Amino acid sequence: MFTHTPSQGDLSFSLLLRALRGITLWQPILVYVIAVFLGMTGLELFAQWPGGWAGAAIGVIILLISFGVGYLGAGGVLLHEARGDPLPEIAKSLRFGIRALPRLLGLLIIESLLLLGIFVVEALGFFACKIPGIGAMLFVPLFPAIMLVNAIVFVLAVIVFNLSGPALWHGESVGNSLRHTISIARNKPGSILLMMLLLAALATGMGIIIAVILYTGYSMTLTAATPVLADEISRSADMFWQMLGALSGERLISGEILAQPVAASTSLYNAGLSMGLGLAGALVFILPNVVFLLGMAHIYIEALELVAPEDV
Repeated sequence: MFTHTPSQGDLSFSLLLRALRGITLWQPILVYVIAVFLGMTGLELFAQWPGGWAGAAIGVIILLISFGVGYLGAGGVLLHEARGDPLPEIAKSLRFGIRALPRLLGLLIIESLLLLGIFVVEALGFFACKIPGIGAMLFVPLFPAIMLVNAIVFVLAVIVFNLSGPALWHGESVGNSLRHTISIARNKPGSILLMMLLLAALATGMGIIIAVILYTGYSMTLTAATPVLADEISRSADMFWQMLGALSGERLISGEILAQPVAASTSLYNAGLSMGLGLAGALVFILPNVVFLLGMAHIYIEALELVAPEDV
């Protein structure tokens, strides 16, 4: 069904190279950027509400929702890329992210409840160690055994949580997503974890390279803009001294005339600098993330072919 070559018995290391293609795909990057931009806009609007912390809280919720929509929408595009299918339109991807968001929340809640259930069982086991006479003897084998169990649970939880998104990108229901991710984590924990660690290292390296490139570009741009910024700093200093003189009782007509224009000009220059930093920060986050998500899409497809080929 898919154009990539299926692996024989285990995951293929070539998926790491295929994941690098994510940095050249503008569709998922644009989906992510649009979703995050809308979320940041909502955060700014609600943060300025006179209601105090309520507006800021609503803004943060909107921002988190936008990250989820961007994650699911971009992931849906990347799964089509991993399959070799034609990529969906931007609007369709955003609608997919909105529709899949409740399933993602439900899946994460169920997985969290499973972990909580394991913790409660362990707590009950340690509570039994308080029984007089046999409690101390029961603790001796119980503690190292639970330590090993928790180590295994941690590995499985990392795999299941990271594969939850790709399962939903695949269009699966919450039940099928949970069944497939647990089956993959149980049958291929070592290879899946190794590929995830290598993929994370690859994405981190890409992020560092991108950050260095963008920092260099920002520094060069800041250097080129030095004459403009120097004049602005000088005008801001003049305004400061004029305001200081006004506060000390001196009457400076020029200060009254220039205060508002200079303040507005300073605000615009600061906005330009902030937009440059914001754009750089967004690209440092989004581009490596797209590489990582494309790699996770390849991992999920190959792992699903190994453990449940009938559901691919």
